[in-house]
Order: sequence, then C-alpha cells, then structure tokens
Amino acid sequence: MLFRSTCLLALAGAADASPTRVTVEGTRVQVRDLLRDAPAETAEIDLGPAPALGGSRLIARDEILQALRAHQTTALPRLPETIRVTRAARTLRPDELDQMVRDALPRDRLPRGAALRDVRPAQSVTVPAGWTTVSVDLARPPRRVGPFSATAYVNLRRGDELIARVPVRVDLTLSTEAATPDITRGSNVTLVVRHGLVEVRASGSAATDADVGETLPVLLRPSGRVIRARLIEPAVAVALEEP
Repeated sequence: MLFRSTCLLALAGAADASPTRVTVEGTRVQVRDLLRDAPAETAEIDLGPAPALGGSRLIARDEILQALRAHQTTALPRLPETIRVTRAARTLRPDELDQMVRDALPRDRLPRGAALRDVRPAQSVTVPAGWTTVSVDLARPPRRVGPFSATAYVNLRRGDELIARVPVRVDLTLSTEAATPDITRGSNVTLVVRHGLVEVRASGSAATDADVGETLPVLLRPSGRVIRARLIEPAVAVALEEP
C-alpha cells in the first residue's frame, strides 16, 4: 500500500511538471497570449517569436517574470513552471483558395487585357491562422494573345505582417490589348530627372517598347544621349542615372 501511494505521488509530481500548453496566433508571443486576464499595461509585452507552424516553443516562468520586471511590473502573477507555445493553424481547401483568388482579382485588378479563365489550386494547404487581410500578387503576363497559365500568390496578412504566401495556378486569356505595350519604340516620352527637391523635365523618345513599371532606355533630344529610366506613366519616365 505504501509502495502504491509513493508511485501515485511520483506520477502526480510528473504531471504537475508537464508544461502548460497555449496556442497563439501571429508571429510574436505576447503576455496576453499566456495570461488571459493580463492587465492592459502588461498585455502587449513581447516575449519573442512564435514557433514555426508545426513546431513549439517552451517559455519558462522565469523568462516571463523577467520580462514583466523589465517593464517595472510589481504585481507578478502566479505562473506554471513552463508553458509550451504552439502556432494556431488553419487548413484551406482548394475551393476556399479558388474563392480567395477570385475575390482578390476582380476584372479591374487584373493586368490590362487579361481575363481570368480558371483557378487551379493543386491541393489543400495548412497555413498559420489569424490573418486579417487577403491579397493576391500576379505578375504581368507577356505581351501576346491567347491562353496563358501563371502562378498567383495568395498573401495572408495579420495587420502589417505577412504570415503566409500560397502559390496557386491560374489560367488567363490575353487579348490584343495585353499584347500592346504602354509605349512603343520611337514614341515621345518626358524624362523626369530628380536631384533632391529639384525636378527637371526633358523631351526624349523611347528606345524600346515598354510597359509602366519597366525600365527602358530613353533617347534625349537634341543631345542624342541615352539614359536608363523607369516608365511611371505611358509617356513619363524617371531617370535612374545622371543625364
């Protein structure tokens, strides 16, 4: 009987020593994640990075108390010896990814002359939970006509933090408008040269076809000098080097 009681006490001690488990959202661990009724003045104290998805992180009681003392907190709470922190996760089904892409890429957000024909998520994907906004990045397709497949990236953000980026294949149909550059070789272009707060404009011509956002050589008139510039409007480019 004495032997059995001793064993039970030993098992109880081992159970008490097991870390408390907490699941968090976001890329950082804060005091409020570990203490549900944490006072407002201590709730946002940072305790370091959250673990990667599928992993965990042990935070010792002394580590938490040290962070509280560093912020001159006098009322120190009772805490377990250790807390095991894991990252909250969410599995997105293919149909959910499909809808995310379609919602974030309405017709007026697609590249000029492109129409979304199909979205083809390969499979379900597990991502960190807790995002607040969804956006989709899609590179400008090549200048051509007809069907085109590309990779769109679904960006999940929590506030300003990017917490996941999921690639999804999409099928586009490109019209003749998509095949036409924003500016063609030989077209007039205004070159903007900036020196601090001073801005100077000069006349030139595009030495190649280009789209807004691309870099192109601009031939200055009447000097004939060629300056590398970035097209910011269909007929306006900003110099990337001294003229």
